[in-house]
Amino acid sequence: MRAAVVGEAGVEIRDVSKPQPKANEILIKVRAASLNRADLAVAAGNRHGAAGGPGTIVGLECAGEVEAVGGEVKDFRPGDRVMSSAAGGFAEYAVTDWGRAHKIPANNMTYEQAACMPVAVQTMHNALVGAGRLKKGESVLIQGA
Repeated sequence: MRAAVVGEAGVEIRDVSKPQPKANEILIKVRAASLNRADLAVAAGNRHGAAGGPGTIVGLECAGEVEAVGGEVKDFRPGDRVMSSAAGGFAEYAVTDWGRAHKIPANNMTYEQAACMPVAVQTMHNALVGAGRLKKGESVLIQGA
């Protein structure tokens, strides 16, 4: 498969092996990927968490279709439309832990729109539900966005 890979002189398009999902992972046929600040750091040769360095496939957010699932995966099956904060999203295929993927709502959301959402949605959920302990039926006032 083709992928955007960090090389010695910057990001290069290379032919690399198609990833295979582990027991807790899904394989996504990437239809769209988004670019955020962490991708810029990785592309420049820096690290973002565990991602980074020569040989790293760039792209931390993508959307596409589930092609295969590992044996421990629940709630996903081949053909599902998903968005994910999968490492290696700037490639034809990416793998991610199934807990980092979300089904794309069955409305008119495009793959391009969905690819821009995973990190923002996870950040919002962690802030409101995790730290803020927001519960069903409660409201939030957002003063700026």
